[in-house]
Amino acid sequence: MSGLVRIVGFVGPEEDSGAAAVLAAASASAEVDMIIENGSPWPDFDHGSIDWRARLSGAHWLALSSSTILESDSARSAQGAGMTFAEFEGARVIMVVDMPADEERLAEAWGHVIERIRQIHILFLSTEVLPKIAALEGIAPGDLQHQIRLRGMVPQVCTFDADSKTLRVEHALGSISGRASAESEAEWIARYICKLPESGTGTDGIEIASGLV
Repeated sequence: MSGLVRIVGFVGPEEDSGAAAVLAAASASAEVDMIIENGSPWPDFDHGSIDWRARLSGAHWLALSSSTILESDSARSAQGAGMTFAEFEGARVIMVVDMPADEERLAEAWGHVIERIRQIHILFLSTEVLPKIAALEGIAPGDLQHQIRLRGMVPQVCTFDADSKTLRVEHALGSISGRASAESEAEWIARYICKLPESGTGTDGIEIASGLV
């Protein structure tokens, strides 16, 4: 891999949150490859046309949104294929759990995340969905990240609140929390995944990448 962090993202047309926002925020400091540009309608989308092996070759990250799978069966199949090929190609999956346009379908999107959770390296929970996911799981919101990491064996489960500037990262070696300077969740995630390959995934590396102040 080159020194420049390479991020492949699978996003929907006109998507302005989740992975799409992360890719936009990362584009100034990383090589970004966005699959399904804005304006490509889902009804015309052929998931079999994606050469995942070629797209993910040399990539550090595959960035995905939980809500994307709700767009169509083709989108769901494409996301699953991307996660499988990411394992083969050595790219790590970051899944942004965001609120779908139809909030009633959050449980459906979360169910898909659970099905694939062992393929996820970083799970980011937006502040909007965290209490709702906690309710679905029957877990206190303050314990949710820790319990997901333990039960799902996810290497990292992260949150960042853009209003309070507070972050929390539950990881295999422990937990960090504090404050960081970022104007949005997407900006924080983008900075984090751009720095993490260089800083490393040990406790010190996670702290450095998180921008903890």
